Amino acid sequence: MNAKVIGVLVLLILLSVFLSIAVPQSFLGGNNIENLARRTAMYGILGIGVCFVIITGGIDLSIGSTVCLCGILLAMFLHVDYLPPDNQTVISLQADSKQVFLNPAEQDFRVGDRIRYYNGGRASKTLVTVARADTGILEFPNGESAPGTRLIVDQPFSANDEAGRIAKVYRILSHSLGDNSTITIEGDHTYLRHRDKINFIDAATAQKKREYTVVLSRTEGNGTAIELTKPLEDSFSPEWLVMPSTRRQRMPIPIAILGVLAVAVALGAAHGLLVTKLELPPFLVTLCGLLIYRGISRWLVSDQAPGFGNEYSNSLSWVASGKIEPWDGFAIPTAFLIMLFVAVAAWLFLNKTIWGRYLLALGNNEEAARFSGINTHAMIILSYIICTSAAAVGGMMFALNSNSISPSSFGNLYELYAIAAAVLGGCSLRGGEGSIVGVVIGTALMRTLNNVIVLLKISNELEYTIIGSVILVGVVADVLVRRLVLLRRAELSRRVSVYRRILLYVTAGNAILIMLATNLYLQDSVNSEYLAILLFALTGLAAASFVFLLVRDASGTGLAAAMTIVSLLPGLSVLIPCAALITTRGRNLPNEPATES
Repeated sequence: MNAKVIGVLVLLILLSVFLSIAVPQSFLGGNNIENLARRTAMYGILGIGVCFVIITGGIDLSIGSTVCLCGILLAMFLHVDYLPPDNQTVISLQADSKQVFLNPAEQDFRVGDRIRYYNGGRASKTLVTVARADTGILEFPNGESAPGTRLIVDQPFSANDEAGRIAKVYRILSHSLGDNSTITIEGDHTYLRHRDKINFIDAATAQKKREYTVVLSRTEGNGTAIELTKPLEDSFSPEWLVMPSTRRQRMPIPIAILGVLAVAVALGAAHGLLVTKLELPPFLVTLCGLLIYRGISRWLVSDQAPGFGNEYSNSLSWVASGKIEPWDGFAIPTAFLIMLFVAVAAWLFLNKTIWGRYLLALGNNEEAARFSGINTHAMIILSYIICTSAAAVGGMMFALNSNSISPSSFGNLYELYAIAAAVLGGCSLRGGEGSIVGVVIGTALMRTLNNVIVLLKISNELEYTIIGSVILVGVVADVLVRRLVLLRRAELSRRVSVYRRILLYVTAGNAILIMLATNLYLQDSVNSEYLAILLFALTGLAAASFVFLLVRDASGTGLAAAMTIVSLLPGLSVLIPCAALITTRGRNLPNEPATES
């Protein structure tokens, strides 16, 4: 954890302490902490994804639109319809002749069946009885002949129509009130299963009065007994009719999730290919993606807001909105646990695999990474795939948590939250640096700042001001830190160069002292073996120190200074004894007789 991440962590702690003192009940309340952890988790997954792109020196501005698109796709894939089993689409409705044309030919309707017409364009809802049913090659009102079914009913319709649906309705034979309400209707309906529904229809107006969910169905006499999930209301009338509906889910949950992830992978691969193969700027590619994906999202649902209703409240929605309570009074949101899993996987990938090292090397110097044998194009494509996949996971969690997706606003500016969290967490917009732990801490700081705005009742309009300021401060801090590092490295290099010169001179001086000590040892009877051995050993250490600093950058000036001091020891340890030896030898020389002139 570098100094920048530690600084962000300290700021987060101080901000939390401030809120704990200023608004303790609001901030430390269980719901606030739980919601803060849940939102941190969802935004944190987006930040982790964009971290990989930023490490390579790129950027992804389409995260918010990708979140929206993936949320809408999940809602579409998991859409549930409740349709009567004998439901048929109307081709033509003739009011005066009381005829209903269906296509293709169906044998489900018989004389005497009660049917309900609904979802028409011009004609109103109506309950009628089949008086005649013809199947085969029919002449339709538009003059064409084709296989079909023509029903003639006992009552006219309110208007001609070429839209709508019809379905059978059934009489109530008996009912029971209480906590486990049960009704018995005519006909065999044992196909009804748990989570299917029945609709009560007013016999006079053909309007739907109530809707109940089925627990189970069983045969009872000449009819079918249906147990309901909740008691019948006091307004219930046995004169109502029943229209059963079966639950029809478009896709199983695993296939729907895999489908959304497959779309996200395709989008990430497209981003990476455009950046690498066509050499388009990442800013331009992802900005276009932001606009394209938002437009596709609005087109897919005709600018309506799809949702999940109560269909997955006890299953899939628990992943985003649920919580685990290890003990009373303490709950951990499931979204937070998912974010921890994603963060651990991302940390292992970035720091413990060769591909993570490739990404860091690519961000520091793409050309050098390519010359060293790294497939830089593949790594860039991989980073964008990781980013869009994380956006897909976050988008599905946001959609399940909100339970409704507005295509015009869902996910707006989420890319800014993700980028701000990554920059705060130690990612450099120049590339080559990134910390998964830092991104998580940066996300927590961003959500805590948002919590400050809410709890201290600061104007919501300042939220984007704070986000922009945070990004600006993060970028400025990154630039200043880089400059300080470069200055420190330059100063260190200068000091090491000085120590190298000193070591060179000291080593040369030690060599001279070796020759002097050797000469004294050979010419004098004084035993100086110990002095010679010490001189040779320490001089070798000085030479080794010089070579070490010459071929390798020192990790700090302290090491170079220590080596210089050590290399001075041979000279100091030899110079004094040698001087004493020379002085003693001079004193012991015999006086020569004076020469007579």
